Order: sequence, then structure tokens, then C-alpha cells
Amino acid sequence: MKVGINLNIKPKSMSKFFLFCSLIFSFVMFSQHKEATIDTNLLKTKLHQLVNEERSNNDRKLLGLDAYLKKAADDHAKYIAKAQTLSHEQTVSKKETPKERVYFYGGNSFVLVGENLLFTGIKDQIYSETDLDALALKMFNLWKKSPNHLKNILDHQYFYTEIGFSIDWENKKIYAVQLFGAK
Repeated sequence: MKVGINLNIKPKSMSKFFLFCSLIFSFVMFSQHKEATIDTNLLKTKLHQLVNEERSNNDRKLLGLDAYLKKAADDHAKYIAKAQTLSHEQTVSKKETPKERVYFYGGNSFVLVGENLLFTGIKDQIYSETDLDALALKMFNLWKKSPNHLKNILDHQYFYTEIGFSIDWENKKIYAVQLFGAK
């Protein structure tokens, strides 16, 4: 007993059949393709943990998180990514300096504000937790190896921090802004 499929398709309808199959195949392939992603919330948690471990190892108090610093850090990360440059200054009125940005977002109780910036290369991929560990360590080490950035990380006057990110997938870079503050 033979079992088979009888495809009695005429030449004209055969081209429609192949077009239909091609469309289905394309849809399946594109629906399986996933966009490159970085979970910036998890990246922030990992980077914050590394900063606090460094502070703990140097007998400093751990840094808490602050919503006003977060808004200002996110704002400046977007700004420097768009400008494709690292600068602590903005041309936007009322947000020119780190402290003015924190005040702009309602953090008027801060008497001292510091800022670390960086950008680094990223890959066009979906970042796993292991990839995020490596990226957080890479970013932390860039700051740790710079005396002025490490000084901010270890400054005993700071009690709060936040980290903002902006991802430039086109140029494969991630920009980070870490704000520090004391009330």
C-alpha cells in the first residue's frame, strides 16, 4: 500500500502555491527572530551591587537608591547618547549641571551631587544574565580604573546613587550615567 500526496497543481496556480509557501516561510522565520535586548533594570542592579561591594571593601556605607537621581541619570544618559559624547554639561536650560538636573526633577533636598559617565561597546544580541554580569563588570572596571570615577564611588559623603542608561543599537554602544548624592 502506497501513501502519498497528489499535488495536481497547474503551472499558473503552482506559482501562487510557491508564493504562498514563501510568505508562510518568511513569516515563520521573522517571527522567530528576536530583537537584541539588554535588561537595563537588571544591569543597574548588578552594577549597583558591584559599587556597593567596592564601598563595603573600603569601609564605606552602602549607597541607597533615589527616584530623583534616577530621573536625572536617565535624562542625561539619553542626552549624551544623542550627542554621542561624554559631557557633564547639557545645553538644556535648567539642566546644565548634574545638580541642576537633580533639582529639575524634584531632588531639591540634595546638597551634594556627583556624576560618573561612560560608554562602551555592546553586541547585537539578546543579553543573558551571564552576559549582563560581564557587561556590568566591564562598566564597573572602567570606572574603578579611573581615579576620579573611583573617588566618586568611594566618597564617604555620598549616601545615594542611581544609574541611567541609553542604548545606541545603530552604533553598538551603551551610555551610562551614575549620579551620587547627599541630602
